[in-house]
Amino acid sequence: GMLHLIQHDNSNVLIQGRVTGLTPGLHGFHIHVNGNCDSPDGMSAGGHYAPAGGRHGAPSSKDHHLGDLGNIEADRSGVANVSVDVQGVSLALIGLNSIVDRAVVIHAGADDFSDPAGNSGARVACGVIEQDMDMRM
Repeated sequence: GMLHLIQHDNSNVLIQGRVTGLTPGLHGFHIHVNGNCDSPDGMSAGGHYAPAGGRHGAPSSKDHHLGDLGNIEADRSGVANVSVDVQGVSLALIGLNSIVDRAVVIHAGADDFSDPAGNSGARVACGVIEQDMDMRM
């Protein structure tokens, strides 16, 4: 699939696109700290992006990691159309809240928003975020 990241003000990034090859249903969707998708199991992406710490949770909850993006849903054919507005982050090259050189990870199962990581299972897709570039998953 392909995801496009668009900075639409100083602290919000819109992630849009289409991901294929998923199992039907909900999949945890997170930004991970390392911009590295080299390992087959996705573990090289590290943990969830949380520069201010805190607990894992739904993106709408008061206390959550900046990288907690909730769930995306794949249809019967395994296609997920993604449109997620990520608040508090930027595509600047530097800065505490920059998500450039981090990874977007899609998990095998749904994020149940429990701490520490949402119990969403294995990492099934990973893409590195680069400034002014589209991201292949």
